[in-house]
Amino acid sequence: MMEVERSNFDESRGRYQYYVFFRPEMVRDEPEVQSRVPVEVAVSISETGELADVSFILPKQHRNELAVSLLAKEKTVSFVPPHVFVTVPGPSGDTVLRAVAHLDVDSLGRIIGMEIA
Repeated sequence: MMEVERSNFDESRGRYQYYVFFRPEMVRDEPEVQSRVPVEVAVSISETGELADVSFILPKQHRNELAVSLLAKEKTVSFVPPHVFVTVPGPSGDTVLRAVAHLDVDSLGRIIGMEIA
């Protein structure tokens, strides 16, 4: 089951940071992260700063069954090549923003998490 972690509000940057875990037993920054792939995302944020949804274009090298295998297990994730849509159960979004994110990929080539800055 997907989980979302939110940082405290960063006054200097004027925003929160989020980490989306696609592998529930994963610990952030664990040694299993083999590479980090930058992507531009559109995020929808609730009035209280909760992440409501995320969408992005999957980089070509990760448009394969193995790379999206953990994403495909999530009921709230849709993959319509090359687009990925992630809906977070709960709050509805009030604001849509563009942000930089990094996909965390394990040694098998599976996307296991995503940091949104």
